[in-house]
Amino acid sequence: MRRLILIRHAKAVPATGQDDFSRALAERGRDDAKRIALFVAERGMAPDALIASSAERTRETGEILAEHWPKRVDVSEELGLYDATRYMLFERARLLSDAQPHVALVGHNPGIGDLAVFLVGTGKRHDLERMAGKFPTCAVAALDFSVAHWRDIAPHSAELALFATPGEL
Repeated sequence: MRRLILIRHAKAVPATGQDDFSRALAERGRDDAKRIALFVAERGMAPDALIASSAERTRETGEILAEHWPKRVDVSEELGLYDATRYMLFERARLLSDAQPHVALVGHNPGIGDLAVFLVGTGKRHDLERMAGKFPTCAVAALDFSVAHWRDIAPHSAELALFATPGEL
């Protein structure tokens, strides 16, 4: 089984007068990231690795998540995840290392939310509808695939094992 955890970056400061790429997290965003990290950890879903967009708010979200997970998580940044489309994220997921069966991608909308909807085929109806309706900042979706290799993941083949937003916690 492979588990892909998709997380939208936490709430950032407004873009007023600064470059979007350099926007840092707002205090609420830091709090939300910690709450989501603890929620994922309590369910035993901490990943083996986390790959974040190299935008400031996304990198910061990833660092907070990894800091609050009970096991050491390999954390890396990729510029290509910044403003990545659903298709780009899908292709990146298919290239994940098979040595890491549980991986988190921390990115931006609309790509992260679109990818979650694109990959999910089954799950609790209520969660599927909520996720399809809105993927807010710091939302998390855990997708389980019954495949041996990341390259074998396919559209609508995942089971939605978890969907949560900071506002629900």
